[in-house]
Amino acid sequence: MFAFKRRSEPKKDRVGAFLFQIFGPATVEGAIQGWSPEAREQYKRMRENQKRAAEERRRAADA
Repeated sequence: MFAFKRRSEPKKDRVGAFLFQIFGPATVEGAIQGWSPEAREQYKRMRENQKRAAEERRRAADA
């Protein structure tokens, strides 16, 4: 009875499209790209820290 009709096509965001044409996609200054050696080393350090923390939690749970 009070059902809303869904639009078949989403409303176009004209302002967003205009700004995208002017400025392009969003970017982050100083971001580390995933394929760089720095990013790989950072990932390895992060993964080791996660493994160490998981092992400490297991030891604490067993004790």
